[in-house]
Amino acid sequence: MKKKVAVISLGCPKNLVDTELMVGLLKATGDVVFVNNLESADVIIVNTCGFIQPAKEESIDEILTAIEEKNKSPEKKVVVAGCLYERYKEELKKELPEVDAFIGVNEILDSVEKILSRKAAFTKPYLLREILTPNHLAYLKISEGCSNACTYCAIPLIRGGLRSRPMEEILEEAKMLADRGIKELYVIAQDTTAYMHDHGDREGLVKLLAELEKIEGIEWIRLMYTYPSHITDSLIDFVASSEKVLHYFDVPLQHISNKVLASMGRKYTRQEAERLIEKIRKRIPDVVLRTTFIVGFPTEDESDFEELHAFLKDVEFEWVGFFKYSREEGTAAYRLGDLPEEVKESRLSLLEETQFWIYEKKNRELIGRELELIVDGRSEEMPGYVEARSYRNAYEIDGIVFLRGDFQPGQMVKAKVTDLASNVDLIAEPLKE
Repeated sequence: MKKKVAVISLGCPKNLVDTELMVGLLKATGDVVFVNNLESADVIIVNTCGFIQPAKEESIDEILTAIEEKNKSPEKKVVVAGCLYERYKEELKKELPEVDAFIGVNEILDSVEKILSRKAAFTKPYLLREILTPNHLAYLKISEGCSNACTYCAIPLIRGGLRSRPMEEILEEAKMLADRGIKELYVIAQDTTAYMHDHGDREGLVKLLAELEKIEGIEWIRLMYTYPSHITDSLIDFVASSEKVLHYFDVPLQHISNKVLASMGRKYTRQEAERLIEKIRKRIPDVVLRTTFIVGFPTEDESDFEELHAFLKDVEFEWVGFFKYSREEGTAAYRLGDLPEEVKESRLSLLEETQFWIYEKKNRELIGRELELIVDGRSEEMPGYVEARSYRNAYEIDGIVFLRGDFQPGQMVKAKVTDLASNVDLIAEPLKE
């Protein structure tokens, strides 16, 4: 009798890849069937995030929900995996005796043994991944851990230092994804630009992208999580001339005040960040820049915040993610204390409001422009339309394009932007072939 398994995956795309690997390994045994609801599951797996406080709280909530189901049916198994467990192993084992098994971030390959209580050996487990994103897009994780040592970040505590995957393994996985119909590939890591730095190779990412570009079937390659001071001239030039790597740079700056950047342990100054932005925009005129900023870092005073706010208005990024600083035990910044919650909240609101108008201005400039779109699926919000994205929109984090007509997921369609659906979303008409 096959075991029914329900999976809850929390956190970032890097964590989702771990979930996909777990699901793929379990599926390969032939002993399980996956279900979408907890009530009918024999086993509930919660792959947790432990990065910042809100993510930890969400993970605990989901674990407690799974335990509630087990209390109703004691024969059920609850399995907790991922970052939260890796960070708080002893505490979780002590506080959650109802959990039947725990799986750390470096124990994903042991998940069959931990969940089904039997040995299983796979020669190339990464080829067994079960893709949980839409059928036309997938994430490709090129390394584990991070050695950048930002003072606020718990990732090295959880996942350790940088460990780049062998290029041949990554390429084999990418070919497998292409064979399964993946058209859009998201290259991800804690810091993609540090790929192969642990082997003394500063151009590892460019070499990898050059090989990924040769894979038939992959139409778009989207580069995520690029660390500012690791973006080389050769990488910018490669993206500028590439036929598949999109003109999209995800560059998390986190702040712009030199004082705050130094206390964050970021290895660049405001002046270097400005030169980088100028260089990218000059070499790739139609580039889209996404960044993230942390507001309310302990050393951020009113003048630092005003500097960040003015910078935001001046540079006009296409996409920005804002986060309130979360004080995390074990990190170097923990000893710096914390700012009052209301200060963080008011600063966050002001930045979001400013960026709101920048979005509208930027997107209004796109009306009348022709773009190639990839279709994600039918729109529930706008009947008669599908939801699609151009090179300007990363899946689930940027705005979308409502495209009139009936198109299949994964279909590439040339279209003209006709209007704004909101300050971040566009409306487009397909071009007549």
